[in-house]
Parts: sequence; structure tokens; C-alpha cells
Amino acid sequence: MSTTDTQLSRRDFMVRSMATGSGVALGIGFTTGTISGAHAAIEPAEAFTPSIWFTMMPNGRTTIHVVKAEMGQHIGTALAQIVADELEVDWQDVSIDYPEGSAENFAVYGLAYTVNSGSVTTEFDRLSRSGAAGRIALVEAGAALLGTNVEDAVAASSRVTDSVSGRSISYSEILSQTTIERRFAYPDDFRDIPRKSPEDYNIIGQSMPAHDIPSKTNGSARYGIDVFIPNMAYGALVLPRARYGAKAISVDDTNAQSIPGYIQAVTVDDSFGKCTGWVVAIAETFPAAVNAAKALEVEWDPGPHGDVSLEGLLEEYRALQADPEVGAPWVDQGDVDGSLANADDVLESEYTTDMVVHATMEPLNATVHQVGDTWHVHTGTQSTSFARMTLTAYLAHFLGKPAEEIKVVVHQRVLGGGFGGKQDYDEILAAAYCSHQVARPVKLLQTRETTFATSFPRTPTLHKLRGSIQGGAFTAMQHDIVCGYMGPRFSVGKAYGSDWLQLDADDGSGRDIDQWSIGGSDHWYTLANHRVRAINHDQTTWAVQASALRTVSNSYNYFVVESFLDEVAHRIGKDPLEFRLSMLTGEGTSRGIPNAGYEPGTGSDYYMDRLWISLPWPSEDSWIPYESATVGGAKRLANVLRVAAGKAGYGKRMPKNHGMGIAVSAAEERQSPTWVAGIAEVAVDPESGEIDLQKLTIAMDMGIAINPVNAVAQIKGAALWGASQVLSERLTVKDGAFEQHNFDTYLPIRLSQVPEIDVEIVESGHHPSGVGEPSSTVVAPAVANAVFNAVGVRMRHMPITADAVKAALKAT
Repeated sequence: MSTTDTQLSRRDFMVRSMATGSGVALGIGFTTGTISGAHAAIEPAEAFTPSIWFTMMPNGRTTIHVVKAEMGQHIGTALAQIVADELEVDWQDVSIDYPEGSAENFAVYGLAYTVNSGSVTTEFDRLSRSGAAGRIALVEAGAALLGTNVEDAVAASSRVTDSVSGRSISYSEILSQTTIERRFAYPDDFRDIPRKSPEDYNIIGQSMPAHDIPSKTNGSARYGIDVFIPNMAYGALVLPRARYGAKAISVDDTNAQSIPGYIQAVTVDDSFGKCTGWVVAIAETFPAAVNAAKALEVEWDPGPHGDVSLEGLLEEYRALQADPEVGAPWVDQGDVDGSLANADDVLESEYTTDMVVHATMEPLNATVHQVGDTWHVHTGTQSTSFARMTLTAYLAHFLGKPAEEIKVVVHQRVLGGGFGGKQDYDEILAAAYCSHQVARPVKLLQTRETTFATSFPRTPTLHKLRGSIQGGAFTAMQHDIVCGYMGPRFSVGKAYGSDWLQLDADDGSGRDIDQWSIGGSDHWYTLANHRVRAINHDQTTWAVQASALRTVSNSYNYFVVESFLDEVAHRIGKDPLEFRLSMLTGEGTSRGIPNAGYEPGTGSDYYMDRLWISLPWPSEDSWIPYESATVGGAKRLANVLRVAAGKAGYGKRMPKNHGMGIAVSAAEERQSPTWVAGIAEVAVDPESGEIDLQKLTIAMDMGIAINPVNAVAQIKGAALWGASQVLSERLTVKDGAFEQHNFDTYLPIRLSQVPEIDVEIVESGHHPSGVGEPSSTVVAPAVANAVFNAVGVRMRHMPITADAVKAALKAT
């Protein structure tokens, strides 16, 4: 029996997917043919397109359509496993593609956004039901062709088998003999599609090799940096005078004109509030563009933030914190003031953290050109949707056209690292403006130096904490956090005036709080009296362009919370492990969300319910409740803490100047956590202050590990990310500009500093959650706590440098 593959065009695929009206449709249906294959011989068989998430060709080859960005986490493989398991397709027949970012695809797939380790969490339910829907349709068609009852037909390994007679038919034979036309509309019909029980999984939970590894190792994978367009010119950025707000008053290109291949200098239109102070040298080759950029003589207006320094920011932070009238309560439970006033002892501490940048291996880049009335963008981005929206608004702005007349298509490429750093779009906007100015395609490729200079770093922070102790018990916690907010200047917010990152204060005042800057402080410990005051420093928000970095605010807030809890434990004479376990009881609430776990429909104001689970965005009607990852609450956190402590041998006798520290984290956000505990073992040289991080033990409960071997790899990578932040990474600002421009001055940990990492996956069988980020959040506090246990000094600044440890030891 032979079949003919019929390639389905993207336009045909969209039309079929959307053919049922206003809701997104799943094209599943069938008409029976004869088992002899006569139908296939008469006309070519059609591709089976049962849902927007996959297409099966008549030969059985199945392509999973992944709208998440591939940036080293192998997300496409995990999402494909979810579909393939329910579809009962042979894994060898599965491949992956990544739909482009266009208005048409946005209407079909909804928001394409990869962030917060949320891909598996948000996609698991609908992808698995999508695969189940395809399996149902294939089983029905197969049963009809086999002449048996649907109830007696089962699917496995790309075949439908009659369990009574034993006869079977392959998926390819089914599709060669019949056209399946049954429809399942999303989301309404999906609610009734059953999913497998975990014990029936045969692809989910297996350590499948990542689909993208061969292309990345043989060089066929295409990153944004690899793009080539005929007649393309190259752009190189001049280092701006200040991170934000600078203006190029004049540009003298006399010296640049002598460089072969130089075309012109472009001062980018920054009236949109992006690309401020950007001057781009355009040339026929990238080396010529870089040399021209260095040769350009630019007269600058440093702008309103030209004198900003890190020291000045911290002074203003302390002044803001000292004013009780500023800020808004993120958490406000119980009687914190009364408890502090009546305490036998009040523990007070100040913590600070430095800026950190994403420092991806692939520098920022974008290639933009116009074909007819369509602007094409080639880049690797964490959100093709927001990239398209932002560029559309920018083009409408400087071209003076209605946004409805601007058509943008974003062609997704593999990302050479992301970490939150490829969800800002200045290089795309600048490339588009340059392309318009020179009337040809432009590839804007940032050097390492300009990538650092224009980065969107994690905000510096200052924390003031007060803890009340009464009768030997910890009774209240006041936590003030001063930092820059991410939401107000986030690209899509700038473009559309959106406030989707903002949440209301806990006091009912209606004041906005940016949860991406404050999350993690609303911890899972049972504590009746707890207040977190969020204080935005507006100049940090704008002057340094504070933004989301891997684990977002969890990377500094868990460092502070877990270190402070260790301080409390030592003050009241309790073992830090026992102290934590005594508070991880699942009782109480934080911001009205029970510590015993969150369930959909309980009144959460978390944007994920409205944004990530909706399809197409932002229709709230398309949200399907799923079993939340938070089921089990703080007790799951206590469980991983026990596992990690047992694996690490917590409590064992340590040599002199050696210490073991513990920490827990429920990152990412409170309504989509991954439960993780970490134990750090360090040796500290009291003479030099050097910290030798010898071992990390990580225990993680992510519900279901879709691909265990990849989960372990992600956990280890994130742990190293956390180790690098606590031991060495630091970005500073002076005179409005970042001082570090490359890896000679911005210092990630080196290979010699990599510790042994022991990972234990704890599968609870609950809804799966993310593994790419959470383990990094426990490393910094675990190291700080280990240093205290090793040499008796409490380090309250991140990163913890050898000089700081040495100075603290001398002061004792």
C-alpha cells in the first residue's frame, strides 16, 4: 500500500484550524473508506490536522507545532512528548517546528511567550487533551475501517488494534484510506476530553534525546546571528553615553568615511522611549560596521540619568525605606506592629543585592527588511508575539500610520541563551529604523560590549527586616523591599500602555505593585503576623532599565528570606532544619492564598490565570481550569527539604572552617511553584576569605518529570547560575552607564569553581511545573548560611566576595 505525502500550506492550515467560527477549532472528523485502499489510489490523501498543535502526514510522520522559544532548555522535546503520549504515536515519527510570529498565528495560537519556567505548566493540559483528541478520532476511524466497535479498539505505537480479533491498522493506512473531518472546538469540547492516568504514560516520563541536539551539534541549527538576507547591510551600535535617556546631539562621520564598505551613520528615532541615544554605523560587512562605529565622533546630551551611580541609588533606597508613608503592602497579615511592640527580642537586619545581567553567549541581534507591505524580522526572541506588537507600535509611531496598516512577521530562530534577556526589543526597533533609512535589509548585530551597555539587568535591591521573638518563638516578620520595578517600563507596556504586570496592594487601597519585583517575599511559611512593604525607586526603573532576569525577583528575595530565617533560628537556639519544618505546615495564607495550596477558581488575582492559560489571548472565555501545581502546598516544600537534608547528610560533623547551609524555595510564582530545597557545603579560608563551594544537593518536586534526564540537566544548570550570582556576578553603574562591558570585568564563576551537584527528583504525580529556573534560587541563601556555619560571619550582601568575608572576619 502506497501513500502520497501532501504538504499542507501554512495558510491552508490556518484556514482549516479556524474554520468553525469565533473559537479556535480542532479539525477532527472522518468519513470511512474501504480497507482496500482504493480511495487513496484515486486521489492524494490529505494531511491529518486535528488540532493547531500538530499535523500528521499520511505516512504517519507527525509534526508538533511549538510556540515556545528554544533557548537551550529543549522545551520543544518536552512539549512534543506530552502530545505524542496521548496521541499514541511512535516517537520515531515525531518532529518539531516553530510557527512564525504573525497576526494570523496570534489569532490561532494565542500569546507566544517563554518565561518564568511556565511552558510545561501552562501547556500540559491543553497539549495532552489535544493529543487525546487526535487519538480518539484515529481510533474511531480505525475501528470503522476494521469493522469493529470503537469500544474494542485501542491505539498504541501509531496503530489501532481490535482487542477482540487482534487485527490492526496503522495510522498511515488509516489516513491513506479515509479523510477525518470530525471537529473539536477549543476550549469547550476540550473540557470533556479525558487524559491518561500517569500510570499509563509511555513517552511522558522517559528520558528522550532532545530533538534539537543533532542540529545544534552539526551546525544546521539557525540562530538569529546566522541570518543572511540578499543585499543585506550590517549595523554596529556605538556605545551610548548613558544606559537610558541620553541623546545624540550630533554625529561626525569624517573618520568613518575612510573605512571601506562604510555606508552611513543612523541616529535611531528614540521618541518612542526606546533605543535612547542609539547611533548605528551601517556598512557592507560587520567588521567594517564595527570599525566605523568606533570611528564615529558623537556629541552627547547625557540625559536625566547621566549622573546616576550605584552608591547614589543605595542612598536614596535607604531614605525611601525610612519613610513610613511610601510604598504599599504586598503582604499584610495579622498584627505585625503589635507583635513587634510586645516582643521580648527584635532581630533587625539589612540586606542588599547587586545588579546582574543575562550575559547570554549569543549577543543581541536582529535582521529586519521590508517586502511589499510586510516587515520581516529574523531573530531569536522569548516572545514573537510581544516582538511583533512592539515593532508594530514603533513603526506606526515613526511612520505616522495607523497600527492596523502595519504588518509585521517575526521569524523565530533558535536562541543562544535567553534567561529573560531576550524579551526586550530595542535591537529589533533599531534594525527596522535603519532598514527604513537605507532602504535595504539591515542586520544589527551587537558586540559583547554594546550588549552589556544596553542590557536590561536585575534591579539592585535593599531590604530592611525586623523579626519579633516572644517566649522563644518567632511571632512576626516585617520586610521592606526597595528596588526598581520591571512592569512600568516593560516593552509591551510601553507600547500599549498595558498594566498586566501590575497587581493590587494587599490593603485594598488599589495601589499598584509589580509582582515581578517583589515575588518570593510572600513565602510559604506559617506565620500569623507578616508584612511585606514594596517600595519602587522610579529612577532605578528607568535609569538602568530594570528588567526580568532568570527567576526574576526570587533570585534576591529568597536569598534574603532564607538567610533571615536562619538568623532567627540561631537567635532562638533552634536547628535551622527543624525550625523550617515547624513552619512548613500548610496552615495560614499569604495574600489570601492558602499555604495548603491554590486551586483554580478561588479568587486569585494572578495574571497567569488570565494571560498564560488563555487562547487566543486575552480572551478569558478560553481558560480551562487545570490541577494547579500548588496542590499540597507547603507540605510538599517540607518533603523536599527532608529529602535534600537526608541525601546531603545534614547534621554530619564538618571539619574546621567547613559548613553546611540549607534553603528552600517555591519559585516561580506563588500560584505556579516548583518545590525545591538545596543544601550547600562550603570551605572558607579565614585568611583570604575565599569560599570554596564544594557540593550542592538539590531535591525538587516538579509534579511530573516529563523528560527526567533533561530535568536533571536543567536543575544542574540553574544551580550553577545561582552559584555564579552568589559568588561573583556583579554589574555596577557610574555616571549613568554600566561599568562592566565584557567577561574580563563581569565575572561568572569559572570551571574551577563548579561544585559537585547531586540532584534528587521527587515525583509527586501532580500537575507538572517548571525545572529550568527554580533550583538557582536556593543556592545563594544556602551558601550564605553555610558560610555562617563555617566561620561564624553573616553575609548580607550578594554577591559574597572574598574581600567581604575577610573584612567580616576581621570585624568579629
